[in-house]
Amino acid sequence: MELSYILLVLFIIFRLFHLQHYAYADDERYEDCNKPFECGTVSNLSYPFYDGHIRPDYCGYPGFQLDCSSSPPDISVAPSERYYVIGVKPDQPIVTVARKDYWDGYCPGTLHNTSINFDLFNYVDLEDNVTIYYGCPDVSTPMTNSFICANFSDARSPFGYFVANDSESSPSGKNIPRDACNRSITVPVTNYESSALRIVDTISLMAALRYGFELEWKAENDVCNKCRKSGGECGYNTTMSRFTCYCPDQPYASKCPGSSHLKKELKTTLIIIASSVLGLALIAVALLSFTRTKASQKLILTKEERKDSHDVEVMLKRYGEYAPKRYTYGEIKKMTSCFQEKLGEGGYGGVYKGKLQDGSPVAVKLLKNPNCKGTDFINEVASISETNHVNIVTLLGYCYQGRKRALVYEFLPNGSLDKYIYCGQNQNSIAWETLLQIVIGIGRGLEYLHQGCRTRILHFDIKPHNILLDAKFCPKISDFGLAKSYVQTKSLMTMSGTRGTPGYIAPEVFCRGFGGASHKSDVYSFGMLVLDLVGCRKNSIAGSEKTSSELYFPHYIYKQFELKEDHELLGISNDEEKVIQKKLVIVSLWCIQTNPSSRPSISRAVEMLEGDIELLQIPPIPSLSSPPKSHHQHDSSTNNATLELQLTNGSSE
Repeated sequence: MELSYILLVLFIIFRLFHLQHYAYADDERYEDCNKPFECGTVSNLSYPFYDGHIRPDYCGYPGFQLDCSSSPPDISVAPSERYYVIGVKPDQPIVTVARKDYWDGYCPGTLHNTSINFDLFNYVDLEDNVTIYYGCPDVSTPMTNSFICANFSDARSPFGYFVANDSESSPSGKNIPRDACNRSITVPVTNYESSALRIVDTISLMAALRYGFELEWKAENDVCNKCRKSGGECGYNTTMSRFTCYCPDQPYASKCPGSSHLKKELKTTLIIIASSVLGLALIAVALLSFTRTKASQKLILTKEERKDSHDVEVMLKRYGEYAPKRYTYGEIKKMTSCFQEKLGEGGYGGVYKGKLQDGSPVAVKLLKNPNCKGTDFINEVASISETNHVNIVTLLGYCYQGRKRALVYEFLPNGSLDKYIYCGQNQNSIAWETLLQIVIGIGRGLEYLHQGCRTRILHFDIKPHNILLDAKFCPKISDFGLAKSYVQTKSLMTMSGTRGTPGYIAPEVFCRGFGGASHKSDVYSFGMLVLDLVGCRKNSIAGSEKTSSELYFPHYIYKQFELKEDHELLGISNDEEKVIQKKLVIVSLWCIQTNPSSRPSISRAVEMLEGDIELLQIPPIPSLSSPPKSHHQHDSSTNNATLELQLTNGSSE
């Protein structure tokens, strides 16, 4: 009798699945086009994009086919012109693209201006751009915005210059010989963090070219919006060559009519009945097979959510009692009084002040729009939970509940280091002796990450915003969202995508022509951070009328050292503070050498900071040449150029 009951339940389940398949038989294209897809390094793509393989052509629009075999994927934006696709804005018809010929450098084999097909695209913003001049006369005094294209073997001059936003002069104010140049190319750029101020040398130029620019696509957007509002999904009828709205019952010309909803309601009723019967059958089978405890969870969670949950559980088992405390989202809301006091906003979300049950203050970072895979979140939890150092921020707990994710840190009352160097106000200034101890503390923290903790960690985003200060101005490194573990025996590491913040990224991180990423990449960011501290401090104390470029960038500092004008560089007459400032400058210049092998390890940098200044030598002016690319390499490497970064020697631009 029991066996007959089980066979009857199985027969009903089979017939119900057959019924559901019949009900959905006419909706195959609607189902296909209603699911987003991934292409190379870009996810959550939908109409008008398609690749012809994973995403069929009837789900896209002519002219928007992607090549997913390249990384990043590329698309044709003009006749015989393909650009890389960097990303797509959600719920907006805007795509970010980057020129392939400028992906690995600024000396392409063929020079041509940026062009797009205006039938399919429009520029979102043309106010931010970079103009690159080629075939220019050499000048006796090089500038930070000058470069040499060694691959120009024809009659063209190899010298060139670039300016941001059609400026008439270099970042330091010196006019460039633009009228004497043979050719100029204008490339739009995205207005990322301080881009107009940061594009001042060849490294920041290459970073800006990789960040790309935004285009608005035109693929019958208004009709597509009406289609989606009516419950349909946008597509294209390849047979009749026109837009099509795929609806739950069948395709329509522009939107789903009322009859479509009636048919959908009928199908929904059948599905509800079928699902109810199926649910009862499954409950019966579950009772008989004693599997009811796990069945509901597997029905609720999607495949990707189950994988994320699995990753968290593996992490908890791995660390056992040493794992940070796990909070529910309700507990997070309670400790922050429903996120009442906001401390700041970062790239990953807002930071709020909270209080534990024992009254201890905490800082809660609530992640916004979390990645479906949750890799950045899990990476930060795993990375920080393994650390235990006075110069590393302490992770007290975390929340992982569905798509709600938060990190609970110790509260540091003096906030982040950036507010003490960017405001230029005397009331927020720090004594030079304290500043030196802060820099040494940051170095000690990096030294621990690179060598001291159980799993070696590269941070990849060292900048003032990610350095927090406690009540005694002891620095603590935070924000491990971009961190990556590595094996100590490996000197280089394989990476995908650009990591870090423009202005602090080491050149080898975003351009393979400079070598592989390693612990020396963090050393470069550390050097730029120290240079920012010294540069801003000089600006606030000396009140100089010179441009910000002259105060911040290495070519100005080299000139002062060459002319023995240390007093002007350092800005004060106190001998003890002058020694501290000079030491900070020399160590930072060693750390930002463009060749990674020329940089000291972070341990050596700390020794230099704590040692006698008389033992320190002025480092050479950074100079780097990357080898020409072979013809069989990826077609983005069309610039068989020797890229030379020049920092001026004794120029006063």
